[in-house]
Amino acid sequence: MKKIILAFFIFGLAGCARPYGPAEQVLNKDIMSPKSGEQQTKITVTRNKQFIGGGSGGMCKFLVTIDGSKVALLKQNQFVTAYIKNGPHKLKVSNECNVLSMGMRKTLDIMADGAEQQYIAENGFWGQYRMWRVR
Repeated sequence: MKKIILAFFIFGLAGCARPYGPAEQVLNKDIMSPKSGEQQTKITVTRNKQFIGGGSGGMCKFLVTIDGSKVALLKQNQFVTAYIKNGPHKLKVSNECNVLSMGMRKTLDIMADGAEQQYIAENGFWGQYRMWRVR
């Protein structure tokens, strides 16, 4: 009986796994590819998979902005890659569902220095937004 329960649990977890994919809704295609002759940094923001119970959970998309310019809307397990000029920038994720967001967002001051950067964003169990650099 224990083996059956364990097998059910393992297959259940495997069924929840979804591969990461690019954002379906890109709002600023101008910064999605590098520009020749400019010193730029490649920035990738990935939204983690989350439980529905965490604030917006999977119902609302994350709005990614760089320096106040809307970049993309991310569902769970989606990412967006942008190329920005080297120098200081503000990277922000917020909730596109304005009614539920209550002003919740996470903003990071980043320094684009030419080295590729990757960030993970998620919505915590209590609705707080988290974002951190992983590379």
